[in-house]
Amino acid sequence: MAKLMLVPLQALLALLLFALTNAKVLQDRQTRQCTKGKFSSLTLPSGVSISIEQAVSVANNGTFGEGSADKGFPSNATGLPKLCAVIVSVTNTSATPQSKYRFGIFLPDTWNSKILTVGSYSFAGGINWPLMGEGPHYQLATLSTDNGHNSIQTDLSWATPATLYDWGYRAIHGSVQIGKLVTAAYYGQTIARSYYSGCSTAGRQGLKEIQISPDSFDGALIGAPAWDTKFLMPWIAKMAWDVLQYSGDQQFGATQMTYLQAQVLAQCDGMDGHLDNIVSWPEQCNLNFTQLLCSASNPSPDCLNQNQITVANQIYNNYVTSDGTFIHNGFELSSESTWSSLLSGSALTGFDADYIRYWLYNNTSWNITQYTDQVALDSIRINPGQATADSFNINSFKARGGKIMMYHGLSDGTVPTKSSSYYYNQTAKALGVSSIGGLNDFFRYFQVPGMLHCFGSDTNVNAPWMFAGGGQASFLQQYYGFGTGYSVPGLQGNSNYDALLQLMNWVENGTAISQVVATAWDSAGAVTRQRPICPWPQKATYVTGNINLATSWKCA
Repeated sequence: MAKLMLVPLQALLALLLFALTNAKVLQDRQTRQCTKGKFSSLTLPSGVSISIEQAVSVANNGTFGEGSADKGFPSNATGLPKLCAVIVSVTNTSATPQSKYRFGIFLPDTWNSKILTVGSYSFAGGINWPLMGEGPHYQLATLSTDNGHNSIQTDLSWATPATLYDWGYRAIHGSVQIGKLVTAAYYGQTIARSYYSGCSTAGRQGLKEIQISPDSFDGALIGAPAWDTKFLMPWIAKMAWDVLQYSGDQQFGATQMTYLQAQVLAQCDGMDGHLDNIVSWPEQCNLNFTQLLCSASNPSPDCLNQNQITVANQIYNNYVTSDGTFIHNGFELSSESTWSSLLSGSALTGFDADYIRYWLYNNTSWNITQYTDQVALDSIRINPGQATADSFNINSFKARGGKIMMYHGLSDGTVPTKSSSYYYNQTAKALGVSSIGGLNDFFRYFQVPGMLHCFGSDTNVNAPWMFAGGGQASFLQQYYGFGTGYSVPGLQGNSNYDALLQLMNWVENGTAISQVVATAWDSAGAVTRQRPICPWPQKATYVTGNINLATSWKCA
């Protein structure tokens, strides 16, 4: 008779766990079929139909995008983890006028049950593949919309009533709704959390979606938001008109802007108590233009003439129409180095004028020299695409536990830092709380000394600017040539340096963001400076030690 072999209970349990685990892996593999047919039976909102253009398996360290066919974002996402890449075309016949747009979504093999939506830049049409590439490294399903058209960032000629509404809010709203359905269908389970990340136009998109659909996101990382389209674009045109009042050596051009930036740095750097080539407290500086005025002892070109000083002051000051209507905040001191992208050469008659030509008046012969205050008033009245995110009462978003981290570079020469301060203050007013502390339980605002628009810092400033804000990692990889395309190089997974990780921690664990450490590098990729950025009204205050180390500073 064979001897009976007794298997220990612990071994039986291990065998059972192994069998169950393998069954679950097999079930997941069967559920996650990266095919067009996988998404054929979604239950869609009334009037909405979709077509799955592509469903492609991407290998580890893979690449995906549409290349030059995507005019707005011709660079592909690279270094991707293993995932399923899906492109969806959407038509909504119940919308008036009819809505039509596309979105892309990355569905990573290793998924943490969360989804991230990322936004666009300027007026670009196309799916933002490079920015999408950041999300899957965090194990997030990640999507982005083409905004209902295909164009480069400075092209506004695509405007029709339908495409303006899609750019304004419909494309991103529909993409978030349907993207969640696509994600749940692929993984066979519900989504635990939904996040948003984006800067500039993408910042506007995030704020607009929070206002019209408080349930879309649990947390939003909002950078330098161009939230006020109907005010912002006339203000840019007004600045161009101011510049064009003078010609020849009287005009305020790129050379004078570079000179002015250096002089602001010289006069304003020390306002925070030390000289570090960063204007950290611009609001404390009263620029002495007398020192900059051309004279026999201070001859051109290393000076500004009186007309150039007049224009510079108009750019710094708020724009208020002759009838007293507030239009827009002016630029902050230390933002001068990039004004030329809006206010010199062909930019003077460029996309800001195209906004008026194509979006307001449908008149391609309109010229910037025709500008009057009436343009701003017409823009407010028409509000093209209903894009402006000025429904400041976001109490419904707050009530369901939503969180916002908003940030803005103090040296931004594209969208004024003051416009984010205005947005923050208007939100506090709408919610009936103090702008100092009253929003801290769900909305925190961080100013970043020395940072330009969304990312980067002038080489003569070299301010710490990288903290995994929207698009920062892909920008660093694409233009600086180092990094892995997500998070902060060398510090991946460390939430002290990563704003997106801090936002998720705030939403999921209730740990409010008290500071995030920003980083700067040299051209070889070596860290040169780190410094905390702080929730307003706190500032990074020097304590002791090496001025380039984050530990030498505190938020106070």
